[in-house]
Amino acid sequence: MPLTGGRRVRVLLRALLCVLWPCVFVQVARANDFEDFEAARSAYESADYAVAAQRFEKLGGGDTPRLTNRSLLLEAKKYLGASYLFIGKLQLAEAELERLLRLDAQYILDPLAFPEEVQRLFSRVKARLDSERRVAEEEQRREQDRLSRKEIERMEGEQKRWARLTALAQEERVLQQRSRWIALMPFGIGQVQNGHASLGAILAVSEVSLLLVSLVSWGVHENLRGQSPAANERDEYNLTERVSRYTNQVSLGLFGVIAITGIIDAQVRFEGDSARTRKRMLPQDLRDAPRLTLSPTSLRLRF
Repeated sequence: MPLTGGRRVRVLLRALLCVLWPCVFVQVARANDFEDFEAARSAYESADYAVAAQRFEKLGGGDTPRLTNRSLLLEAKKYLGASYLFIGKLQLAEAELERLLRLDAQYILDPLAFPEEVQRLFSRVKARLDSERRVAEEEQRREQDRLSRKEIERMEGEQKRWARLTALAQEERVLQQRSRWIALMPFGIGQVQNGHASLGAILAVSEVSLLLVSLVSWGVHENLRGQSPAANERDEYNLTERVSRYTNQVSLGLFGVIAITGIIDAQVRFEGDSARTRKRMLPQDLRDAPRLTLSPTSLRLRF
């Protein structure tokens, strides 16, 4: 059904009222708070401290006060504390002044507006809270220092651990296995296994040279066997045969002596399995060790 002009106006007014009502309610509530505050202060100034305490307590007493305006709340707690003091409720007076100072630690009580007994109580509560605050701040500072030292120790330990890991990563442990059977081999192999490479090379060259001489002289001697030299060549033939035969025997004998001597040396100076350490290059991403950096706001390891 289409809305008539009158219905449309009523709908718009209702919508506008729904929007504006919270604002109007808040303003009315604030006006009522201020009026109640003035009524309570009027009772205080009239020295009707019991009534003033009752009214200020409704406005700003306890930890969950009715007042939402901070300035008005501080004033209410100030007057409430003074009213409690004047009616003999010292503990309640101290509690309200403490709540006031916890809301604003720098609050200053006007010495002309309140008598000396209120000033003394306010000063005593403020001194106690300041002392507690200093103790709490000192304890917090010590705790921060302890945590900072602990963090520094942890990071220094991490640096040392990194340095050790880096050192270990740069070293490679190589296990060298040695065998008695290898030490029985000629040509200086046993000496090389024992770590005497120079002696092994001398023995190898000597034994190979003698073996070659023995093989060559044996080949020459075998080549002469079965030949029938002419009468004028017989002397040269006999000389060649004797030289090749003696050379073969001497070189073979010397080969045997040197080979056996080398084997005996390798067995006498034989050492069991051993391990050695050798250096190796670090990967690129591990070459930069972390550094401990300290700034005014932080402490950390930089890589």
